Amino acid sequence: MCCYFGNCFYFRAMARLLQEPKEEHLTYLRERITHTFSKPIVSSNDCQLLEDAMQLAIQQRLSKDTIARLFGIKKSNSFPSIFTLDTCSIFVGHSSWEDLTKSYSEQNSLYQKALLFAVIQDKISLDKLFHKLHASSKSASLYETVNQIILCKAQQKDTVFFKRLFELQVVFEYEDCYKYAIYHTIHLLGSLCEQHDWLSDIAIRYYHNLPYAANYFVDWLVVPEQKYYLPLLENCYKKNPSNAYFYHLIHCTHFAETQQWELFLEHYNNIVPEPKNNVLEMRWLGVQLYFDQQFENGLHRKKIVAQILKHPCTNANDAGNSVSSIFMICSYLYVIGAFETIITLVEQNAAKHSSIMGYWAELNYNQLKVYYAFSLVKKDRKEEAIAVFKQIKPDRFDLNFKVKMNGIYEVLETILE
Repeated sequence: MCCYFGNCFYFRAMARLLQEPKEEHLTYLRERITHTFSKPIVSSNDCQLLEDAMQLAIQQRLSKDTIARLFGIKKSNSFPSIFTLDTCSIFVGHSSWEDLTKSYSEQNSLYQKALLFAVIQDKISLDKLFHKLHASSKSASLYETVNQIILCKAQQKDTVFFKRLFELQVVFEYEDCYKYAIYHTIHLLGSLCEQHDWLSDIAIRYYHNLPYAANYFVDWLVVPEQKYYLPLLENCYKKNPSNAYFYHLIHCTHFAETQQWELFLEHYNNIVPEPKNNVLEMRWLGVQLYFDQQFENGLHRKKIVAQILKHPCTNANDAGNSVSSIFMICSYLYVIGAFETIITLVEQNAAKHSSIMGYWAELNYNQLKVYYAFSLVKKDRKEEAIAVFKQIKPDRFDLNFKVKMNGIYEVLETILE
């Protein structure tokens, strides 16, 4: 019996070790340790002192090297063991790591709900709200709360809140594990700008020069059909002319698709040579297709298409890069009616990645199916088009392409159903 129980315990412990701790929980644990120890842990000497303090307080010992890895003083490629996490949790007053994470979730959720209620009731000043949000740990629930606050503040028409919104570094400071949460918050703001002129005016004036590595409202939202976007892009370009390629390519695309060819030419002359960025390269090739069709009667289409089919971006081993590049160029191929090329790109390049993609690539693959199904219809492959159409999720169109995708989807719906 003892042997059996011991094995069960061993396998249970191993199973727990295989689950990577959430960074928000590790951050909270470090904060609690620092508070309990009453001193920041920033050096090897601090780790030694903390080792001694733990031994004295709970009669369990962690080595100073283990503590140094937990606090990032020493680099490590692995996450802490369950023994390390349990020991640290006991030191800060919990029975185990599991108890600490449960307590964190409960407290964090209740704290943020109380904060949201105060915003709804308009019983908290803006400075105090920002202070409390900055005191929160970065977490998925924090983004949910912030998104609800944004909706509430839009309803209250709180212009000062939206002018200062990007001061919230805890929300917008980029971390790879929270990029999708930031993405959804940015797209929520974009949707609200479409609905409220007063908010789009704020976006134009304040969101072109954000203090972050990514200029979210220009780079992550590309919606030139919305009246706020091109003035916002103009302000961004004036502030930072190094964005010239993106600036001119977006204008070329927009002016070609709205048949404003004189304005197209004003920007077209500023996009040589080809940029070295997978998405911008596809936009550059797309703009070449537009120029060729409008001004050279399609004389160079075969050459450009051959370049697209052989391009490293459309043939990338990385599923996300390949599918997203194919989707981007297909948005141009669709406009010029190059349906055979869309079919070739999907069937030869994109389909092989369909089961191994990340979040953004999945969105783009879902949208790519719209172009693919439409192209199949145009090539009299209706039964295949019906099968592809049934796979499309219209509720998962990216805001950047939603207007165009919905329009084509509705045409397909009429034709196929």
